[in-house]
Amino acid sequence: MTVDRRRLGAALAAAGAAAGVVAGVVQASFGSDLGEWTGAKAEPGRLGVLTVVLSLVAAAGAVALRRSHVDAGGRLVAAAALVVPALVGFTTVGRLWFLPGPLLLLGGTLSVDSWRQAAYLVRRAWTRILLASLGGFEMLMAAGAAPTVLVVGFAGGACLVAAAWLGSKRGSGVFVGLVALGTLPFTAVAWTALVPVLLLLVAAALGASVLVGPRRAVSDQ
Repeated sequence: MTVDRRRLGAALAAAGAAAGVVAGVVQASFGSDLGEWTGAKAEPGRLGVLTVVLSLVAAAGAVALRRSHVDAGGRLVAAAALVVPALVGFTTVGRLWFLPGPLLLLGGTLSVDSWRQAAYLVRRAWTRILLASLGGFEMLMAAGAAPTVLVVGFAGGACLVAAAWLGSKRGSGVFVGLVALGTLPFTAVAWTALVPVLLLLVAAALGASVLVGPRRAVSDQ
């Protein structure tokens, strides 16, 4: 029953992500003409692109939830990859998010097997959740920036989300590489601002904690 519920959640999330991509394309293409329907945003093009990227992140979360070999921590990060875009999307495309947003939230809710277990996993995997949140924050920072910073920021945010989802199970080299790609290029192109530098330092600290965690668990046994 739990597996069927998770699959239903993944299917709803996939539908929400697809609808979100459509909403983002509409915002980027026609947002300035639709007024309140898309929130009357000053930068509809960039917000539309951000919405598409967030929807693709949610789509990746939906795909991850359908895979049986994903561990409990990975499923929690995947659920967060649904919920965070679902909430942010309401601020980027206005009423166009009335369909994708609820679908993503419902998909994320159905993907949780046990709320008690989820709370336990949050305590265990809080560094990975924060790392994924940093990826979303990086995308938000890049949304209103120049085109080069926008592309680098979106790509970097996606790398941090991927690093959080994979953790160190694929090897420390892959994890460190994703964290580096998620932070160093963005810091290089936006080094005049303080926040990208702080993001680099916080991501490095969280990444180190993720790497040390499994070793500490082994040493405690």
